Amino acid sequence: MEQILNRPEIQSALAPFVIALLAYLGLRKVSALAWLWALFAAFLVSVVLINGVTVTPLTGTRKIILLVLISFPAAALMPRLLPRASLQRAIAAGFAVFALLLVFWTVLARMETGAIALFLAGSIGLALWLQLLFDRLARNVAHLHAAGFSLLLGVGLSATAAASALLGQLALALSAASAGAFLAWVLSGKEDGAGAAQAPITILPYVLAPLLLGLAAVVFAQLPWYSLLALAAIPLAVGLLPLKPDSRFVSALLSSLPGLAIAIAVSYWIWQSGNPDSGY
Repeated sequence: MEQILNRPEIQSALAPFVIALLAYLGLRKVSALAWLWALFAAFLVSVVLINGVTVTPLTGTRKIILLVLISFPAAALMPRLLPRASLQRAIAAGFAVFALLLVFWTVLARMETGAIALFLAGSIGLALWLQLLFDRLARNVAHLHAAGFSLLLGVGLSATAAASALLGQLALALSAASAGAFLAWVLSGKEDGAGAAQAPITILPYVLAPLLLGLAAVVFAQLPWYSLLALAAIPLAVGLLPLKPDSRFVSALLSSLPGLAIAIAVSYWIWQSGNPDSGY
């Protein structure tokens, strides 16, 4: 059994997919944010399988894991505590900036002033870009989850191709969890009422996880920084789809195609470029 659980395809694909699928189906009538709790449960199990329960020493990767895990309950509980949409957006942006500084502070401390300014401008700009796009996608559940799991898939495959297996596994695990919850939403039909627009803060995990994991792959695994620009176009491409079919299956399928195409193309290009091994 231990041998099976140690296999990457179980840790980063099958386990999170199945757990998120079952968790969503079990919680959909209890909470309108069942997908968030489903992703949280699936990612938590994957983290334990991949990284164990050790949090020390608090490396950059472990900081990312903790921040992403925190983002799920924060995104689920915040709409009740702070119902104002503008305040939720401000908190989401502030949390993303805080997370960037916390994870990459030791790297920034070794940079020159110009490099620090360039890194902060680029990373904060990417965070705000993703927040803006996912905030718009929150009005359409199919678009939201299609963009989320495609972006995470692209980050995971690209990080793996750039020789960072751990960062890649984490992104792929969350992508698989998102795909599982997405499939559960399709299978649940119209009975769960999950087609309503999401509160602005609920998109935080879809912004934070690819942001931190993608930048970590750039800093620690030689992933080309401009590959993140191509991947960041995924939520934009998904949001441009004008089709709104009644069938959840058709809507999910059509919404997924642009993001999957970009994710696969970028990761294939990274793999073909043959980046050197990382020591992260």
